Amino acid sequence: MTQVWQVIYTWIGLPLLLGIFHLFSLKEKKIRDSLAGREGLWARLDEQIIQRNIQRPLIWFHVVSAGEYLQAEPVIERCLEKGFDCAVTLSSISGYKWAKRSPLSDNDQLIVIDYLPFDFPFNIRRILAIFQPSVIVYTKFDLWPNLIWIAHQQGIPQYLISATLQPRSLRLTSAPARSFYGSIYACLDGILTVSREDEQRFRMTNPDHPDIQVVGDTRFDSVLNRKNRLPQPKLPSYVKEKFIIIIGSNWPPDEDCIFPALAEALQKFPDLLLIIAPHEPTEEHLRNSETFFKDFKIARFTQLEEKPQEQPRIILNDTIGVLASMYHIGKLAYVGGGFTTGVHNVMEPCVMGMPVIFGPIHYNSPEAVDLLQKGFAFTVKEQKEFHQILFQLLQDRESCVTLGKKAAQTIEAQCGAAQQCFQMITKNIQ
Repeated sequence: MTQVWQVIYTWIGLPLLLGIFHLFSLKEKKIRDSLAGREGLWARLDEQIIQRNIQRPLIWFHVVSAGEYLQAEPVIERCLEKGFDCAVTLSSISGYKWAKRSPLSDNDQLIVIDYLPFDFPFNIRRILAIFQPSVIVYTKFDLWPNLIWIAHQQGIPQYLISATLQPRSLRLTSAPARSFYGSIYACLDGILTVSREDEQRFRMTNPDHPDIQVVGDTRFDSVLNRKNRLPQPKLPSYVKEKFIIIIGSNWPPDEDCIFPALAEALQKFPDLLLIIAPHEPTEEHLRNSETFFKDFKIARFTQLEEKPQEQPRIILNDTIGVLASMYHIGKLAYVGGGFTTGVHNVMEPCVMGMPVIFGPIHYNSPEAVDLLQKGFAFTVKEQKEFHQILFQLLQDRESCVTLGKKAAQTIEAQCGAAQQCFQMITKNIQ
């Protein structure tokens, strides 16, 4: 059946996907940038691979975007520490930029950071010939069929780490999709899942697979590593005296729910300081926040040094890449996304010792559900609920601190998957 799926995918599915990709690029800048980034790819790969010491095994990691790169990062770090060469390929512009900014990018043994060529068989055979990997590692779900099928035919070990399979996924519920992805999963030497439920769902697609096991989520290792590595943001000294609430990765629907209560809190608590870091800090989005909070002193993060004598009540983050470091100084966090497609990363504020509040759409995040069940996080559906929780925590700050410590302990207790993944993927490499 695999050969049938190879023909259907290569000659029908892949050209269709590529056509849709180009069509969406007419409106989506990120997609246009990803297409443009692949120009000159082969010359860049040849140039980067020259650095390789052929005597050292090369471990190839493929991830789709920034979030999946962060999941792979603690495993990559362990591979580099043990003397392996590594290559990282990515599917998106955001992942590419994030990996290029990573501290690991300065390591001489991280030979390649670049895009994955489109999944046509001739591209895959060419890149496999360039890399000559000892093992290939995928993170979470980004699996390109021809890459996996051809690498399997060439006898290259392949692993999926931090593997998840949602109960309503078509990969599980649709017979054709289950057959298609079953042919892909069968070519993986190991599927290392996040949870027992994920393991059971993968076994439904491949009952006879020799190695599907629960290892855990490497994101816990990633956020702990970043906590220990990230410096605190450069902010004026007076900020240290404030009770700081971080509003992270927020969207307009989040703001509709939380901004009124935050404005009231600013009036009632003189020591309160807000740091607002929108998920996409566009000029329009920033101005909306400035308009709503026009009655308070507000400053953009990149302009703080221009007026050091002023002490704004609100700092508006107008850049990217600093939110995680800002969580270092917070006492309480609201994480956005829970009124749109799903809550964003709640682990970063929690590992810094903050209780977290988020919207009703949070079942995309197992750790958010876990923190809720343990009572170390809060979910809100409308303004009144947020007002009640916010003022309760502001009036009982000792309880806020205690909840934050317990949230951090919950995250730290689930670390360790990265080391297990490293041991599994390197067990047969000499």
